[in-house]
Amino acid sequence: MMEEEWEEEEQLVVAEFSGVIDSDVFCKRGGVCKIVGMSSEQPMVQVGRYVFAGEYEDALGTCVVFEEQPKDRTKSSSSPVLKYKCHTMKKLMLQRTFLSERKEGEASSGGIEVLSLNDGEVCGRSSSVCHYTLDPKALQRLNAGEDMSDQSDTEKTETQQSTVNEEGVQGENLAE
Repeated sequence: MMEEEWEEEEQLVVAEFSGVIDSDVFCKRGGVCKIVGMSSEQPMVQVGRYVFAGEYEDALGTCVVFEEQPKDRTKSSSSPVLKYKCHTMKKLMLQRTFLSERKEGEASSGGIEVLSLNDGEVCGRSSSVCHYTLDPKALQRLNAGEDMSDQSDTEKTETQQSTVNEEGVQGENLAE
């Protein structure tokens, strides 16, 4: 039996996230996220503990993507050096979504629901808009990443203090 050959195509997508989110979450996660249904009408994106549902829209004008280049050490400029990477006229508009577990036999209104964000075709786009690939090094960082957290510094401090307090209370109870 012959193995089927897969043809890979990479396309860049401009994504706009809305909803309550820690602005540092992308930096803390190294830009790594989970994407489900990228070529569907309603892609889902997870960044740390945040989940987003989206839809594609035509951008007002053209979105231009630049890549930041390493700074030349001989020049003392505070502004970054940018290089043109690509442009697009489509945007993936993502809205924060809250998910809950649906119990067996429970009506769909109390569990995870698929929201119909649009009625019909998505701006006439083709069924294959984007192919997402994860760099193997990024995957290793993600799998290893206990040091990676999407909590703010305040949340980390509160969690650590709460853990210490709980351990202290448990220790006192054991001594009695």
